[in-house]
Amino acid sequence: MGGDERRMQCSQCTSPAFYQVGEQKAPLCLRCYAILNHTSSVNFLINAVMINHLDDQIDFPFGAELSHDRIPVEHIARAIQGSPTLNSFTISNSQIGVLNTGSIQKIDAAITLSKGSDAEPVAEEIKRFTEEVIASREASDAQKNELLELTEAVAEEVVSKRRKGSMIALMKELKEKAGGILALSNAADKLWDMLSKF
Repeated sequence: MGGDERRMQCSQCTSPAFYQVGEQKAPLCLRCYAILNHTSSVNFLINAVMINHLDDQIDFPFGAELSHDRIPVEHIARAIQGSPTLNSFTISNSQIGVLNTGSIQKIDAAITLSKGSDAEPVAEEIKRFTEEVIASREASDAQKNELLELTEAVAEEVVSKRRKGSMIALMKELKEKAGGILALSNAADKLWDMLSKF
């Protein structure tokens, strides 16, 4: 497996950073970046509710009709909750809330970050394996989520930490859990072969 490329550490935890945010370019890992985005979305919704309430208070005493349309807070909240932005995968509405979209988003981010690096061929195999997991009709939802969490951990190792022992241990567990389903087992074998050359 290849060299040991050092990444900046997240300013909020001990994980490797993938993003820099704000004027100070604070480094954030995948998880903390997702938390920041969620917090920003929640703050926007709170402000929108307050604006709607103030508009109601202004219009109501005079018996006036609504002076203008209110911010559609409920629709925005559903859109924020139900439509994760992904570059590499497509998730149907029926899969949202069933699959671990947090893991899928982190896998997706790792694949995007690998573009143009020596990790890109491995990331492509990670993408193919993840697609097999999402599309599988044989695996239960619980099995899928277990495999997605393991794949997330493998992806993080590939694009940042590159600890050979950790990657081997994760892949052994992943292959074991995928072993009972032929399509997933084959995809896991291909990922293992690519990782062995990395």
